[in-house]
Amino acid sequence: MVNKKIIDRLGNLIKLGESVLETSNYDPSEECYVVNSGLFQQWYTSSVTLLRTFPKGYIYDSQFGENCRTNTCGDVELGVGILRAAKEDIESGVLHEVADIISAEIFDDFLDMAEHLLDKGYKDPAASLIGAVLENELRRMCRDNKITVKSDDNIGSLNTKLFQKPVYGKPQMRQISIWQAIRDSADHGKFEDYNAESVKNMYEGARNFLASKLG
Repeated sequence: MVNKKIIDRLGNLIKLGESVLETSNYDPSEECYVVNSGLFQQWYTSSVTLLRTFPKGYIYDSQFGENCRTNTCGDVELGVGILRAAKEDIESGVLHEVADIISAEIFDDFLDMAEHLLDKGYKDPAASLIGAVLENELRRMCRDNKITVKSDDNIGSLNTKLFQKPVYGKPQMRQISIWQAIRDSADHGKFEDYNAESVKNMYEGARNFLASKLG
């Protein structure tokens, strides 16, 4: 299940990288083609954040950092290639079961990582990370309440199941739906659909909600 989520996330990052490449134009001062620097930074930060969750024995993170340093088209093409390699290796079974290697503590660390990204002005990867934490904990809440969970369940379907049980009421269900919309927009590159303040509210709200359920 964790493998599928990582594969899906890698797929979204590959598509986002391809979209970044579509912004390329020739820079006479650099004598090369470059891409939009803001979009590059958002894509780069999201990619590095995900690749750093891989075990230290795998080279994707280091290769990405060494080969994708600037917003030149060549660097972005190399970065997209590394993301494709990681995705194909997981899909083909070359990697060990990632779910067995990535420790559960990673999910706890994500909220701290998201806070750091927000402080640095990177609202988009922060929204994705908060969404990942939220979905993981909604799955746990379903299991704890003996609610059947399917591999393709997402925040929306998990939220509906927990509301129907009922584990919580309509106000909480509506709030989680708002967070889901932000996470979905972030994962699909619709960065204009939300702002930094809404991600900050998402972070604070999700942290308080999860703390109350984990406490």
